[in-house]
Amino acid sequence: MTIMKNLFKYIVAGACVSLLAGCGAGGGPEAELVGVYAIKKNGALKEVVKIERQGDRYIMRDKVRTPEWSEPKMQMQPVTRERWTRITTDNENTKFVGVSSDQLAIFKVPPGWQKNSFKTETGYFLFYSQGPVEAYKL
Repeated sequence: MTIMKNLFKYIVAGACVSLLAGCGAGGGPEAELVGVYAIKKNGALKEVVKIERQGDRYIMRDKVRTPEWSEPKMQMQPVTRERWTRITTDNENTKFVGVSSDQLAIFKVPPGWQKNSFKTETGYFLFYSQGPVEAYKL
């Protein structure tokens, strides 16, 4: 009987640890977007955006006007299905993960995803005022 009680305690404790680990600092699926992104410019990859996690929020730095990473430019929020549809006009049940601010969004979708004349081979793209652009996660 005591062995069964101890075994039960270990199973419950293990389940609790697993649940807490899933909710901890790793964050939601957006956490996989943390990293450095480049675009192709004149055939070469150029680092342009870095997504970082600070506590429970995501921030973006860029190298648009300087050779070094900027100070945090903007706070990014996870993209909901409603916001995805507003940004991309995609009404399909596309699998995506994204973070966005008012000026910029970055998405991970299945490689080969296409909307109108834009198609992503890598599965990553940046979306800003000029529209979507293919991104490469480094």
